[in-house]
Amino acid sequence: MNLLIQLQKELATLSKSEARIAEAILAQPEAATNYTTAQLARLAEVSDPMISRFCKSIGCSSFPDFKVKLAKSLASESSFISKAVSPGDTARDLIEKRVSANQLALAFIREELDPELIEQCIAILKASKRIEIFGMGGAAAIAKDAQHKLFRLGIPCVAHEDHLMQRMSAAGADKDSVILMFSFTGRTKAMVEVAQIAAAKGAKLIAITSPDSPLAAEVDLAIPSGNELEDTTIYVPMTVRIVVLTIIDILATGLALALGENMDDRLREIKHSLDDTKTP
Repeated sequence: MNLLIQLQKELATLSKSEARIAEAILAQPEAATNYTTAQLARLAEVSDPMISRFCKSIGCSSFPDFKVKLAKSLASESSFISKAVSPGDTARDLIEKRVSANQLALAFIREELDPELIEQCIAILKASKRIEIFGMGGAAAIAKDAQHKLFRLGIPCVAHEDHLMQRMSAAGADKDSVILMFSFTGRTKAMVEVAQIAAAKGAKLIAITSPDSPLAAEVDLAIPSGNELEDTTIYVPMTVRIVVLTIIDILATGLALALGENMDDRLREIKHSLDDTKTP
C-alpha cells in the first residue's frame, strides 16, 4: 500500500505519540524524506526511540527504510495529503491543498479498489432488470449522477433521495432488482432499514460506503467509499465525493462494455439526440 495512504487510514487508530509522528509526516511529506530521527522526534514531541518503534509498527524495518518507502510513495503515485485549510490561507494555498486532496482520492482508488469486487458488481448490474439508486443528504446528488450515467445503458433505473420513496421502492423490489446505495458513513439508520427491507424481498444490494459500517453488513457487495480520507461528519466532503464519483464512472463504463457492441451505437444515438438543442 502507498505509505501516505496507509498513514492517513491508520491515523485514528494510532496511539497519541504515534499519531503526532504521523501528523508531522503528513503535514510535510516531501520534507520528511530528509528528516533525521532527532528532527522528526522534535517536531512530533516524542523521544528518539519512539520514532524507531513507530516505523516498525507500520511495517518498516527501520527509519531509513521508512524514508525510502515514503520517497517511493511520493514518486510512484504523485500522492499528496489532504491537509485541512487554515485561516489566512491564500488562494494559492487553497488551490494546492484541494487539488492535493483530490489527488489523494485517486491514489486511494488505485491502491484500494478490488478489481474482482468491481467485476462482481458489474455482473450483478448487467443481470438486473431494474436498478434502484438510493442516496440521502450529501449522497443524494451522487445518486442522481449515477442515474444520469446508467439510464443510457438500457436498464431501467431511478434515483430516490426521499426516505419514504426508498422504503416503498425497496418493498416493491424483487430478485431481478438491484439496489445501488450511497452512504459515506454507512451509519444512517434510514439507509440500513431500507437495505433490510430490500434484502427481505430478494433484491441484490450494492453499497458504496464505509466497509465496516452497519450498512455494509446488510448488503451483498460493499465498495469502500474512502470515508477514512476525510471527516464526513463535519461537512459535505469533496475528497470522498471524488472517490465515489470515480467508482460510479468505473461501474458505468464496465457495464457499458459488458452489455456488448450495440451499446456504442445506443450511446451515440442518445448523444446526437441533443444536437438540435445547441446553439451554433
